Amino acid sequence: MALNYAYTMVGTAAICTGMIMDEEVIILYAFILFLGLAFQYGGAIVNEMITTEATKIGKEFDTFFEIQKKLLKTLIKYHVLQVLVISQIKNLLEFSKGEIATLITAKKATLDATIVTQMEQKLTYLAAKEQAIVTQVQSDATSYVTGKVLEIFTTVRNLPNRSRFILLWYASRYLWYFQLHACIPS
Repeated sequence: MALNYAYTMVGTAAICTGMIMDEEVIILYAFILFLGLAFQYGGAIVNEMITTEATKIGKEFDTFFEIQKKLLKTLIKYHVLQVLVISQIKNLLEFSKGEIATLITAKKATLDATIVTQMEQKLTYLAAKEQAIVTQVQSDATSYVTGKVLEIFTTVRNLPNRSRFILLWYASRYLWYFQLHACIPS
């Protein structure tokens, strides 16, 4: 259609200016024919180039949207993983706290048992020492009392033998009770 308009314009101009044909008019006619031909034949090429470029841009936009969707899905997965890691770290922290508390309780029980055992050993040692001291004191007291009783009996000669015998018997009996009760720890 544009070519028809170009032919019409060139034909009308040629008829109207038929007498004056100089270079400028010929260049004008050639330029009008060039524009008409370029619009007629070049319009399809330009239209095809624009359509091709529009298709490429559309494909690029589609690709961009697909990449954007994938990116959003990846970000959502990353966020879910991050939340899961945080919850697992919290669970691990709670588990660690429980295990540490159990370990502290076990160590405390072991320490208490060790302290009790050491205290029992020391108290047993002290009891043995005390028993040795008590035995020594009893032995010394018995020896001292026996010596004093014998000294009294040897110095008291003016008593009859029977009185001395009864006194010795009572003294030895009480001495025996003293030895018996001194051996039993209270």
